Amino acid sequence: MNGLSLGIPGVGAVSPGTHFCALYSGPAERDRLLFPFLDEGLRNGDKCLCLIDDLEPALVRDRALGQPGPAYSRRSAQLDVERASDAYLRSGEFSIDDMMSFLSASVDAAIADDFDLVRAAGEMSWVMPGAPGCDDLFLYESALNHLVDEVPAILMCLYDLKKFGADMLVEVLRTHPKVLLDRTVIDNPHYVAPGEYLLAAEAAAATRYPLVKAGADAEGGLERAWASLTDAELRVASRVFRGMTNRRIAEELVVSHHTVDAHLKHIYLKLDIHSRVELTVLALQHHRAEAHP
Repeated sequence: MNGLSLGIPGVGAVSPGTHFCALYSGPAERDRLLFPFLDEGLRNGDKCLCLIDDLEPALVRDRALGQPGPAYSRRSAQLDVERASDAYLRSGEFSIDDMMSFLSASVDAAIADDFDLVRAAGEMSWVMPGAPGCDDLFLYESALNHLVDEVPAILMCLYDLKKFGADMLVEVLRTHPKVLLDRTVIDNPHYVAPGEYLLAAEAAAATRYPLVKAGADAEGGLERAWASLTDAELRVASRVFRGMTNRRIAEELVVSHHTVDAHLKHIYLKLDIHSRVELTVLALQHHRAEAHP
């Protein structure tokens, strides 16, 4: 499933597992990105999720689905639209854990309904009033790069250049491996891999990261679990922490993709975790414990 069109005129193809930020100026330019993106997903038979505050969800659905006709019922079942603030602030504040659970559940439901791909668009202006927990937004954006490596999804985060200041846009660029700007998707030279980003955030401030497993390091439990990893598993874990995909890990270690998958399953079992995100967080904890015994 390589070479998937975004549907946006003049923009090249991407592969599943793409997480990118779309930078635009004002509602008209946003709509020239958003609606072709959704229409391409609907045309391609994908599950489409749109999170937006600046337009009423009903208006988005009406515009994306078009007039009732033979394909209307199918297209309607493909498209979910929610207010962005309702999705990102489900418990009244932003939580990385809650949002990851929401996205994972959305992908799982789509797979159960026989969709091969999820296309999700999130309009990010909800963060501007300074909602509780929004300081963790870019830790979440960074963690998404592990999520998309594990699921059949394309994630587009929409940032209005007229609303976001320079400091925030720096973090947008640091957490998205690809950028859509002026109808061109480019590999982002400012991107920082999730493990490095977490370390930088930790060095900059004592930032709370909600995905840390409660009690994982109590009474040395984390260190004992980490010590149980084999040398091969540690080599794989260290590369996951640096943001490498399974394919890149296999190439660097000169092993098969299946061998890397098997090592990850053993790592997850030993550390009592279920995802690359959790592995990255525990690796950060382990790194801190070694640095500050």
